[in-house]
Amino acid sequence: MKIFLLLVLSILATSFVVNQKKEYVCTPCGLDCDHTVYDKPGTCSVCGMALVEKSTVKFKDLSFEQVCARLKANPKAVLIDVRTPDEFKGSSDVPSFGHFKNAININVEELPDRLSEVSKYKNREVLVYCSHSHRSPRATYLLSTSGFKNVNNVAGGLSTITESDKDCLKTNFVDHEN
Repeated sequence: MKIFLLLVLSILATSFVVNQKKEYVCTPCGLDCDHTVYDKPGTCSVCGMALVEKSTVKFKDLSFEQVCARLKANPKAVLIDVRTPDEFKGSSDVPSFGHFKNAININVEELPDRLSEVSKYKNREVLVYCSHSHRSPRATYLLSTSGFKNVNNVAGGLSTITESDKDCLKTNFVDHEN
């Protein structure tokens, strides 16, 4: 009887695993296509990013109000700015909007090759941002799938900072006044 019961449970478990379909989404890019679900791997038809298993996208998007609260609650949070160095410094031809004081600047295109520079922060809270939240979701995803335990994306990017946000951020932010 025990053998029969184990055989039935094995068949049921195998059937359950076989019937579970994987869902795929594009590698987070900050566009609406991040929410389109596909039933097989491939490439996103909108942004061209590789499709990844939906279950691997585990980070949260935070508003600036939430970022302010996180920085007050955890002053040791690590800020990573994934824009170009010129955008970070305010010397580019495009609006840069400013940057967080003490932020680490690593261009999203260089991040895969520079993960070792930030690997010491894997167990710290990490907040990733850019100008419009099109690069930071990709960087946040890379960090979250590279062993970082508590990494979140700043939704909307620096271009969405309001006057009330600036009051909240005044001790943590350098405004480039573009």
